[in-house]
Amino acid sequence: MGERVYPRDSPPFSGEHPNPHSTDETPPVSGEHHRRMSQDSFASSKMSYGNGYGYGPNPGTYVVQVPKDRVFRVPPPENEHKFKLYTEKKSKRSCCRCCICSIISTILILILLFAITFGILYLVYHPKKPTYNITSVHVKGVNLTTSNADATTITPVFNVTVNINNPNGKIGIYYEQGSEVSIYRDGVNLCEGKLPAFYQPPNSVTVLSTELSGAGMVLSKAARDKLMTQQKDGKVPLEMDASIPVKLKLGSVKLWTFTVKVTCDVTLSALTATAKVVSKDCKVHATPW
Repeated sequence: MGERVYPRDSPPFSGEHPNPHSTDETPPVSGEHHRRMSQDSFASSKMSYGNGYGYGPNPGTYVVQVPKDRVFRVPPPENEHKFKLYTEKKSKRSCCRCCICSIISTILILILLFAITFGILYLVYHPKKPTYNITSVHVKGVNLTTSNADATTITPVFNVTVNINNPNGKIGIYYEQGSEVSIYRDGVNLCEGKLPAFYQPPNSVTVLSTELSGAGMVLSKAARDKLMTQQKDGKVPLEMDASIPVKLKLGSVKLWTFTVKVTCDVTLSALTATAKVVSKDCKVHATPW
C-alpha cells in the first residue's frame, strides 16, 4: 500500500494553479531546461518501477510502502456479536468447571478424612471378630416311624445353645432386633427363628439359647429313608445360617449398624431331644473385621 507525501517545495501538478498569495519566489525556468528535467524524472520513474511498466510518481513526490500486517481494519459488527457470545459461553463453562472441581475436591477430602479417622481407630482399638460356638442342639417334632410309606410330615423344633465370645478389650457389641436364623438339611429349610437383642461388654462370653421352629415339612420316602440311615450312623449333617444386625461401642460412642453373617456346619448324632453335637465349624463374615 502506497501513500504520497508531498514535500514543502514540490511543484504543483499539471493544471494546478499556483497560490497567488505565496511569499516564495521561484525563478523562471526555460523551456529547454524544463524539458530536460521532465525526461530525467520519467527515466528515474521507469528505473524505480523496473522493466519500464507503468508510470512513476510525479516529480516532487515520495512512495511510502507499509507492510500488510501493519494495516489494521475495523471488524464488521457481526464479528463483534460473535465475540461477545463466545466470551459469555466461555465464562459459563468456566463457572461450571469450577463448581464440578469444588464438589469433587470436597468429596475427596471427606473420603480422606474418613480413611484417616478409621485408620486411627483401628490402630487404637484393634478390633477382632467375635466367635460363635454351638454347644448343644435339642430337636423335637421329628417322627420318622409313621405308617404312611409314601411321605412323612414333620414339625421340627430346634432348641440351640450358642456361646458368643467378644475378645475385644475396648469394644462392646450391641446385638440389635431383626436377626434371622435358619437351619437347613440338604438345601431344605427345616426351621427359622431369631436371636434376642442384648448388649455384650468387652472381653466377655455370653451363653444364648434360642428356639427355631418349622411347620408342615413333608419328607418324601427317599428323604425319610436317607435321614433314618444317617441317624443309625449317628451323623446327621446340618447347616445353620444367621444374619445379625450389630453396633459397635467405642468408649461412649456408638457406631453405625452393620450385619454380621454367621455360617455353621453342624453334625448331630440324631434329630432327637437327646441329640449330641458331633462336629461344628462356624465362620464369621463382617465388614469392620
